[in-house]
Amino acid sequence: MMKEGFYFYRHNIYYGSYEEEQVSGRGKVSAFSPEYIQTDHPVSEEDWAVRLWDNHRLLEPEYADLQTMLLKMRLFMNLNTDQEVDFSAVEERLHFSLPRELKQIYTAIHGQEEYFEAAEHFLLLDEIYVEQGILVFFKKKRTPIAGYDMESGCLVQYYKREWHIERGGFCCYQFCVGRMVTIALEHKPVFKKGRCKGKFVTTLNIERELEPFCNEKYHLLSEFHVYGIAVMYSDEKLIAWIRSNGFYADIHAGAADEAHLEALGQHLGSITWK
Repeated sequence: MMKEGFYFYRHNIYYGSYEEEQVSGRGKVSAFSPEYIQTDHPVSEEDWAVRLWDNHRLLEPEYADLQTMLLKMRLFMNLNTDQEVDFSAVEERLHFSLPRELKQIYTAIHGQEEYFEAAEHFLLLDEIYVEQGILVFFKKKRTPIAGYDMESGCLVQYYKREWHIERGGFCCYQFCVGRMVTIALEHKPVFKKGRCKGKFVTTLNIERELEPFCNEKYHLLSEFHVYGIAVMYSDEKLIAWIRSNGFYADIHAGAADEAHLEALGQHLGSITWK
């Protein structure tokens, strides 16, 4: 059930609609300094802000972050955020409107073959289907991998022949952006995997560890905001997917030229390509 109230998002407090069943905790709004309160809604001493599962129905600030990400991503991968896509045929076939975030994603990838022809791929609009109240939009070959739960607005993933909602996992737009990035980097002319060493392994925040390496050439896709994962890109359209869990860290990277990958390795240090 949707509820109006204060909620936390990326260390700030907002006011708006959220799914009440997805609340995982709460905190007193008055305990936070005014700079963290990103709303003009009046605050009283009795007001609480809720925290939600990581996998939740999208909040209004997340739609803005998603659009910002897509605009950045088209600088280094094949996307077209300016095109207009007619969703009426698929919505008429399915008898409901596509979720707002999937419309944003599909508008960007529509007509870009790589996202629909990889082994793990998005389904074309006329291939999307519904089963058990789940909108299935992503498969590995012929096996479903991910869908959107129409009731909860959560990402649902398929394994052991069943659909599961992982409360602590990706939400729908994070899954989509992650798969778009990994498909795009694997389709670059040069693709490599590597191991990370040193602080890239032991850090509890890989994105923060990479921030000092950002400059006029290298940048972070900071709106992605997934614990343990960072996406780095360059003005030469290099893409790097870097993961760290405190015990192990690796990197997958794609570029137009091998020299770009070697330059990234030298810039970061502590990288060994396989």
